[in-house]
Amino acid sequence: MMNKPATVRKLPPYRGQPYWEREKPQEAQTDRIALSYYPQAGKLQISLLWPDRETGEKRRGRTVTLDQEDLALHPEARALLADFLEAAE
Repeated sequence: MMNKPATVRKLPPYRGQPYWEREKPQEAQTDRIALSYYPQAGKLQISLLWPDRETGEKRRGRTVTLDQEDLALHPEARALLADFLEAAE
């Protein structure tokens, strides 16, 4: 019996009001990533930074958004993130 191939579950696009237009984020940047925290919306965006070939300026690439509500519903994910942050100190 053959295993069924894995399928990617595509999440629906964000359907709420655009928090990134309503709220100015708190921002921080390292050599490789940019962080944007939207406290009212409860979102943390993490973006890869890439140097622009023409100007050398760092530009945002792929972005992942962490949601406080989602982490509150999944304590194992919150604990893993806390472990990561603790290890970074």
